Amino acid sequence: MADLVKQILEKPIQSADQVIKAADKAALYKKECAKLKSKTDKLAGLLRQAARASNDLYKHPTRRILDNIEPVLDKALTLVLKRRGHGLMKRIFTIILVTAFCNMSLQVDNSIGDVSWLLRISASAGDSDDGYLGLPPIATNEPILFLTWE
Repeated sequence: MADLVKQILEKPIQSADQVIKAADKAALYKKECAKLKSKTDKLAGLLRQAARASNDLYKHPTRRILDNIEPVLDKALTLVLKRRGHGLMKRIFTIILVTAFCNMSLQVDNSIGDVSWLLRISASAGDSDDGYLGLPPIATNEPILFLTWE
């Protein structure tokens, strides 16, 4: 089962690394790309931590959370790649507002919260303490999930 979880985590880790590398090469919106890079770097660190703890992770919440993280990282990569700037015409025809970076930053923050929650509940699985761990940020968008994870 640990191998399956590592396979599930492999693509998001690679996508996060691609976003980080692309943000380094951004020619436009450098400040926003740097902010997105730092958040993606934090997410990549958490994903690597999850890969190391793959024996302790629950498969179904892991799969559900990572199914939401993959499109976020793909969109972040697309957004950052558009900021590489290859000439005046490309800059004119690819106008992206700063709000797109703000929205993407918020989505990466939510992904960080989801993975942090996953690591927290997996770490507390061996504890005898029945403390309330709450719901992941992913459950705020889909209220029915609380029945599964509560």
